[in-house]
Amino acid sequence: RAGAGTEAVLDDGARLPFDLFLGIPVHRVPAVVAASGLAENGWIPVDKGTAATRFPGVYAVGDVTSVGTPKAGVFAERAADAMVDTIVARIRGGAEPAGYDGTGACYVELGEGRVGHVAVDFFSDPSRPRGWFTEPEGKDETVKDEFGAERRARWFGVAG
Repeated sequence: RAGAGTEAVLDDGARLPFDLFLGIPVHRVPAVVAASGLAENGWIPVDKGTAATRFPGVYAVGDVTSVGTPKAGVFAERAADAMVDTIVARIRGGAEPAGYDGTGACYVELGEGRVGHVAVDFFSDPSRPRGWFTEPEGKDETVKDEFGAERRARWFGVAG
């Protein structure tokens, strides 16, 4: 509403005026996870390579973990792939796989049909993440659109 709510109040009590506010809610585990006993200090602690929790045979990936990567689907997807490989190897008695490497990548649309690529590695250097940006090679949104369509189909069963 005009004239109301034109300040954001930060955690330290500071006030920040705004004309347009685009925000992301605070990430936290759902109440059911907090009540389950899995979470410590607000997150489920896991082995960052295997996604194993402190409970034998219990694994966790995604927004509920303290794995050390952003709370984004591309990181959860890669961690889940590594977790599955680990579980299968343990069930079959095979060699333990390398595990999740803390990397993820996505596309960023820059307007006018230009799409760049961002890749980040959070585990190789514990002191700071490393990231790479690949400039668009022209005006082709197809690769980003295909990336999104594949994930919508695989994650949610939504075509297109």
